[in-house]
Amino acid sequence: MKKTLRRERRLLLAIASFASFCAYSGTAWADGQSPEPPTADDTGFTVLNNSTNVTHWGLGVGAGIQQAPYKGYGTKYTPIPLISFDDKWVHAFGTAVDLKIGKWSNVSLALRGQYAIGDGYKASDAPILSGMQNRNGAFWYGPALAWHTAYGTLSGDFLEGGNKGQKATIDFSKSFDYGKFEFEPHAGVDWLSSKYVDYYYGVRSSEARAGRPEYAGKAAYDISVGTRVDYKFTRHQILILDVGVMHLGSGITESPLVGKRYIPQARVGYLYEFN
Repeated sequence: MKKTLRRERRLLLAIASFASFCAYSGTAWADGQSPEPPTADDTGFTVLNNSTNVTHWGLGVGAGIQQAPYKGYGTKYTPIPLISFDDKWVHAFGTAVDLKIGKWSNVSLALRGQYAIGDGYKASDAPILSGMQNRNGAFWYGPALAWHTAYGTLSGDFLEGGNKGQKATIDFSKSFDYGKFEFEPHAGVDWLSSKYVDYYYGVRSSEARAGRPEYAGKAAYDISVGTRVDYKFTRHQILILDVGVMHLGSGITESPLVGKRYIPQARVGYLYEFN
């Protein structure tokens, strides 16, 4: 088991290293702005290039809606602040901030910080969680990347969350414009370390009881597919809808806390762009 986890870790670190060589991505729920074509001024490390510092920003509000994986939990609603900001140095949207490191042709690199406000639970959220210690969201940080091609965008990140472990994401998306609408189908794979799964889905010996045995989390892969739709009904105002479904890996579904394998999810939002 330890050898397997070490191999997985080395593979993901290799992916992150490749990412660091070549790319920068927006947030998992990005603002839909297409990357500007690279020029001689903005190629290379951000601190060394001569690109003009142009600022774009906006404000809005959003919400996440999804079936919680825990038995008897039901639907989970999470408010999402939509603060959009982009200049030469920083790209921010929602709860994520990317520090732009550099851009090379169609690939770019950033350092990402992200707070996962929807993760975790309280013991009072469902009967199966009664007597469990609360699990909280975490601040995640690490390299983020994207490779923009005519066929779509391949993006990824590798993030650390302190005592809550590590997670990595590889995602592919392709956008299509139709009048005031923009459609963006996307598919992705998330890797969650055993420490992550143990924190959010494990059962400690002090928490075990009849019908809820002790469980030590194992690393898992989640697969998701979905489509995002943006409707720009004025020059400055955008409505956002992102719907999809996630398939949970066996390291999660084997937990006695979990009663679902497929998790429908949706995100809705309104954004006003000032410039």
